[in-house]
Amino acid sequence: MFHDRTYSLLGISAALFMFVCGHARADDLLSPESWPTTVEAVVQDITARMSQSDKDVLRKKKKEDLIQFHHGWGTGIRNRYGLWRGNEKLLTSACGQPCHPDDASMHIIEAVWAAIQK
Repeated sequence: MFHDRTYSLLGISAALFMFVCGHARADDLLSPESWPTTVEAVVQDITARMSQSDKDVLRKKKKEDLIQFHHGWGTGIRNRYGLWRGNEKLLTSACGQPCHPDDASMHIIEAVWAAIQK
């Protein structure tokens, strides 16, 4: 599942980091028929794939620091859930109207963060 490079990011496990950084294999990308169309469905998918230690690390982040995940985790979100490939329903769910995939992925990151704060 992972590339040969070794990664570390503030203690986040390798599995989450690879997902977060968008280094997903082609079979990790969802097909248009499988795309979730709501932020809630994406949050459920992401949190189900995260280890407890990944959740613990993310839980300790301040909301204003989540931007550090834009190029890594955000890329993985944009790729896996089709934000660059036409998942207009998810873009609208994330932003309340059609928006840029970068903006939508940030809303999703914030929603995952909020979900694990509970």
